[in-house]
Amino acid sequence: MSTDARNHHYVPQTYLRAFTDGGSKKSKFTVYDVVTGSRFETVPRNVCAVRDFNRISVPGIDANAIETGMAKFESLIAPAIAKLDSTNQFEGDVRNTILNLIALLAVRHPERRESMRKFHAQLAKITMDMVLAQPEMYESITAEMKSDGEMACDGPTYDDVKAFFEGGEYDIEVTNERHLQSEEAMHETVLPLLSRRNWMLYRVDPADGHLITSDNPVSLTWRNPSQIPIHYRHSPGFAMKDTEIVFPLTKSLVLIGTFDGHNGYDVARPKLVAAANGRTAAYCSRQIYSPKRGFPTLDSQLQIVDGAEFLKKYGANR
Repeated sequence: MSTDARNHHYVPQTYLRAFTDGGSKKSKFTVYDVVTGSRFETVPRNVCAVRDFNRISVPGIDANAIETGMAKFESLIAPAIAKLDSTNQFEGDVRNTILNLIALLAVRHPERRESMRKFHAQLAKITMDMVLAQPEMYESITAEMKSDGEMACDGPTYDDVKAFFEGGEYDIEVTNERHLQSEEAMHETVLPLLSRRNWMLYRVDPADGHLITSDNPVSLTWRNPSQIPIHYRHSPGFAMKDTEIVFPLTKSLVLIGTFDGHNGYDVARPKLVAAANGRTAAYCSRQIYSPKRGFPTLDSQLQIVDGAEFLKKYGANR
């Protein structure tokens, strides 16, 4: 029986533990499901995971090679956060590790993979529709494939393939290898852009509450959305000026990155804590994680309110 780990986390457990009440493997946090409105407590091991998310099938390479590499990187996260927590200095190896974490979380997510799958599926359908537009085109292409040994000589006929295609009883999938290759390329693009930003580290006074995180913890937004054309307001890019990244690092630390801001450290004002939590909640995929049941956020009037009550009222309409 295989002992390989098959439950792969797309948000590292070591990161999520920083938002539990105790910070250990067995420590729990409160999970808010913004789709169903449900609330429950669990450990980080039970969230943000997909079976075989990093598994590959390449001859001569261990199927868990990517997951093993991820585990090695994740072992650097907790020490980097601990050092930052003690020094308040976002620099050197600490900065490099955390920016890599942000880039990783920004490009690797099940929803992004599904978007990519849908794009390739649509492209494949368009291509196949063109191939099947005329029997002569299909015969020409398949004749070449048969000559190259890519298709059996007694392969399906034009009528068979056309009927199958038009029947729509099939799914078009994208392999994990293709997803991972694409994500690596995106990571290499995003990381230098994160490095060019100026980063402010803010610490939360416990008297002002705590920070939350989510299953999609990197939020990228326009700083002045009213000045952006409506069609582009929901799709800022990591290279765009006048954008802001908010990344909750622990329940007491948050990083905010801009191109024209400052590098430094400060104590967060109560409204900044609430605003950061509101941003995190707004950009979650489905779940929000909080060390306690309540957390501060902002209402539509920019007043600080309890996040749990706010979600109860408005979460179902998200």
